[in-house]
Amino acid sequence: MTRLITVSGGKGGVGKTTVTSHLGYALSEFGVDAVVVDANLTNPNLGFHLGIPLYPVTLHDVLRGEAHITEATYIHNSGLRVVPAGISIDDLEDTSPENLKDVLKDTIGEPDIVLIDSAAGLGNESLSAIEASDELLLVTNPDLPSVTDALKTASIAEDSGTHILGTVLNKHSGKHHELTPEEVEEMVGHPVVSVMPEHDVLKQSLTKKTTVLDHDPEHHISHKFRGVAADLAGIDYEMPSRGFFEKLKRMFK
Repeated sequence: MTRLITVSGGKGGVGKTTVTSHLGYALSEFGVDAVVVDANLTNPNLGFHLGIPLYPVTLHDVLRGEAHITEATYIHNSGLRVVPAGISIDDLEDTSPENLKDVLKDTIGEPDIVLIDSAAGLGNESLSAIEASDELLLVTNPDLPSVTDALKTASIAEDSGTHILGTVLNKHSGKHHELTPEEVEEMVGHPVVSVMPEHDVLKQSLTKKTTVLDHDPEHHISHKFRGVAADLAGIDYEMPSRGFFEKLKRMFK
């Protein structure tokens, strides 16, 4: 049975699209039949992260009833299926996010996992994504505004009966002013399933319009995303240790 998982956190800029694209890519690496859907209808960016920003048919066309979701589904070179949203302002006309739940029921075939990249905030777009999903993966940063918004998102998901898988603590640098993973867990009320560090390799891969898993497959961030994806799919995955010589090699590289 297909699992519908929304990636959300409330606050904009915490890294929801980065997490969605990387987890989708990692799931495809594991042979999981995965689909990523850009449900950020006003500011879609998922296509830019995967190197295919312009599409003839998008989720906007599907929500308007002008196309079937199969017509807006594209195959990434990783094997990941992508349902993008339109980036034109004109795409916003006559588009209702409330139709998202019905549209997702028609997802081509029966994929194992559908990851829904939610819009920022707690408006109709993000609420529709949460209500359309079975499960929710929170994404937040180690600061008070981000965590407060994540808590609001979690509360809405709980009221909607959406199961919360946990929290990805993104853009973590370990500085003294940041909230610790333990503090984030206590505030949000759900476990931190992964701590993703702030790193230039993420910006480098975005500039190349790809994921870190493609740009630098053996980077420790690539392995961290694989770890989260493996947990989602119930796959055993052993994280490689970062030894002294590997750190030294990367430093000189």
